Amino acid sequence: MSRFYPDPTTRIQRAEFKKLMRAAEQHNPGFHAEMNTDQLGHLQRLGNQAALLPSWNFLNVGGPICTKSISAFAVKLGLALHYEITRCIAPKGAVVVVARFSNVDAFTGDMPKDALGLFGEGQTLEMGKFRVADQFEYSSVYAGDTMNMSAHFATFRMSMALLLLVCHTEADIPDGVHGDRFYV
Repeated sequence: MSRFYPDPTTRIQRAEFKKLMRAAEQHNPGFHAEMNTDQLGHLQRLGNQAALLPSWNFLNVGGPICTKSISAFAVKLGLALHYEITRCIAPKGAVVVVARFSNVDAFTGDMPKDALGLFGEGQTLEMGKFRVADQFEYSSVYAGDTMNMSAHFATFRMSMALLLLVCHTEADIPDGVHGDRFYV
């Protein structure tokens, strides 16, 4: 999903993108058709905010195929980041709360600014001098006293972002937290 934006610019990037799209459709039949959307309808809905966007090539990422794929990935990412920051494996019965945001949400200010203020500077994956900050960044915080809860904000290029909350029990989820809940 993160390869959709920004658009591939080189021949190699375009070839890689086509290969990834073929694989996505092969593993998720109907994926391409589900992502088609009414471009004009989005522009009308956004009104003057559409001028803030760097592109008007909208995709529907809220359909069942895309949602299922992103949610499965988000849960795995949340559990991995929870372990990275707490050094504790989330127990059976833990809950991962997933909130997804698109690049449109970011450009129009429709992301939870209060929640994002909790996170510090982002980190990325590194191997030697090789860094992928232009592709993936994340930031994590946790409840240091009990280690029963962690929160993570991850961005993927300029395509989408995930806000993840991992709690050891449903009772640990703070009031007012919104998102899809997945149980371990």
